[in-house]
Amino acid sequence: MNKVFSIILVVLLSFSANADENLFSGTWTLVSGEYINYEGKLVSYESLNLRSIKVITNTHFSFVTMSGDKFWSSGTGTFEVTDSEYIESPIYTSFNSPEGKKYVFKYKKEGDKWVSSRWENDKRVEYEVWQRISD
Repeated sequence: MNKVFSIILVVLLSFSANADENLFSGTWTLVSGEYINYEGKLVSYESLNLRSIKVITNTHFSFVTMSGDKFWSSGTGTFEVTDSEYIESPIYTSFNSPEGKKYVFKYKKEGDKWVSSRWENDKRVEYEVWQRISD
């Protein structure tokens, strides 16, 4: 009986640990992207020489972005995931993000790549490709 109980306990703990993980947990590096700037123009991240690392835990995200050797932006906060959306709720940012603002990204996972796009009023305003560099 004790052996059966031990096996059941191990199985339940395994499921519990896996339930806390999500498909975004890990460390990511920015591969490419583009966004619509304040003038309404499409700007590629490559033209700005942007590099970024994003770290995601079970409950929080944090990123730092550089333009060449100069600081560009950073942010940290909580997030949630649905079957089709990755939603960031920043707590602290280096840019002017309204309190309570949520950034909703549609996403696709392709192996260790994560492709996301953010839309406002039926217009894509941000597109990013991330590559996982560690779990």
